Amino acid sequence: MRPLSVSGWLISYYRCSRLVLATAKIAFRTASALFLLGLSLLLLPQTHQLLPSVRGSTRTIHLVGYYPAGWNSSDPTITVQQGDTVTIDLSSGDGVPHQFLLDFDGDGISDQSNCPPNSSLTDDPCSMTFSGSGTTSLTFTTNSAGSFKYYCTIHYPYMVGTFIVQGFSMTSNPSSLTMGQSSSSTSTITLSSEHGFTGTISLGTSVSPTGPTASLMPMSVTVSPGSPAMSTLTVSTGASTPAGTYTVTVNGASGSTTNTTTVSVTVIIPGFSVSSGLSTLGVIQGSSSNSTTITLTSLNGFSGTITLGSAVSQAGLNLSFNPASVTISSGGSGTSTMNVSTSTTPPGFYTATINGMSGSTTNTTTVNISVTIPDFRIKTSLPSLSMTQGSTASTTITLTSLSGFKGTLTFTGTVSQPGPTVTFSPASVTLSSGGTVTSDMTVSAAGGTYPTATGSYPVTVSVTNGTLTHTTTVEVTVASVSSGASSLPLTLLIGAGAVIIIAAGITIYLVRRRAGAKPATKVI
Repeated sequence: MRPLSVSGWLISYYRCSRLVLATAKIAFRTASALFLLGLSLLLLPQTHQLLPSVRGSTRTIHLVGYYPAGWNSSDPTITVQQGDTVTIDLSSGDGVPHQFLLDFDGDGISDQSNCPPNSSLTDDPCSMTFSGSGTTSLTFTTNSAGSFKYYCTIHYPYMVGTFIVQGFSMTSNPSSLTMGQSSSSTSTITLSSEHGFTGTISLGTSVSPTGPTASLMPMSVTVSPGSPAMSTLTVSTGASTPAGTYTVTVNGASGSTTNTTTVSVTVIIPGFSVSSGLSTLGVIQGSSSNSTTITLTSLNGFSGTITLGSAVSQAGLNLSFNPASVTISSGGSGTSTMNVSTSTTPPGFYTATINGMSGSTTNTTTVNISVTIPDFRIKTSLPSLSMTQGSTASTTITLTSLSGFKGTLTFTGTVSQPGPTVTFSPASVTLSSGGTVTSDMTVSAAGGTYPTATGSYPVTVSVTNGTLTHTTTVEVTVASVSSGASSLPLTLLIGAGAVIIIAAGITIYLVRRRAGAKPATKVI
């Protein structure tokens, strides 16, 4: 069979038992030649490849429908290349209706959604129905390699043939690479024939986003059935290639037959992490310090010496490291102790940033620091006292150390106006860091001739250590002595007076009798 070139189109004729004449005026000799050509095609073996592989071409194929004998009476195997633009010229050889369907998606003739009057040819190319002397054509592009079936939808399961799209596959091994800056790594690209493809494939690469560079060796390979070919992909990074993930796409093309494979590339930069054992530290102004462990860990194969430094959000916070530099090996870690102290930093919450530096590689972590001032708390067991004139009442004052306070504290009680008197036992105490002490406060109200006036007396209790003073208030209420309580002393006074008068009379009587005086007249 010789292909004929007509207006730049490659035309292949298939065996058939009847050829449709384009015009009745064709010469008898030409008709005879065509008849003999068709007869010779019918006698060819069934395994003969009727459509030669023409890569990246526009293909025109003639099919004539016969029921039940098949397309071209034998349902020939049609072979094209992936990427070919194929035109199927269709006619009815037996005068009955036919409809051509090429099943690219593998669902047979059950889905005829692409057949007219539908216009989409994205899945299964499908023709108009044709019969008698009518003809129709169908044009499509073979995008995927594979072995497919073509049908006459009207006469299924008769009139079924094989449609082969030859191509090649591409795979990468490994399909992902991890690498550092100023390094290179490779992946093997394997290209294999699909469905009998034979040809030379040109290779190229692209990288997204821009970063590493990619090259192939060789850049052209030849494959055939059972003989795959390989090319080595080399990916390289520079000293300034940013860390991140990139996609290297390897493109293969043989005419219009194309395929791709991808390699994922992760670029990492050696470094280290910095972490603190405690995220929050508390220190007491001027009297204590605190510490935490700083851990430095190798990342992505880093090894080297790391120098530690710090920056604080408030002057007066003092940070130091022991040791000030740490050497770690690839995959290893090291530690340093950070000490925090303060002298005059105001109380509050601050942030310390710990910096690790090794050449141009840096990393940081933060620690929150709370600064407190030593202090104490004052509390009374009874916030109010009630008493009467001439009596006493007492309450206990408790002092508690705060933020490590320690020292000697003196008690003072002040009454806003003349009234009760206040005393403490003891009048001064020594408070230890974190401890508590107590003192008993006694309030006395005078009675008798000059009693303390009744009423309410706020007593201010002051506790002082140098310039540090805290106060609390105890409300004291003084009441008068009740009437039932005062009648008893008056009765006693009257009784005592009577006893004294009787005793005096007896004494006078006895004295006169001894002196010889006349007995006194008895008085009734």
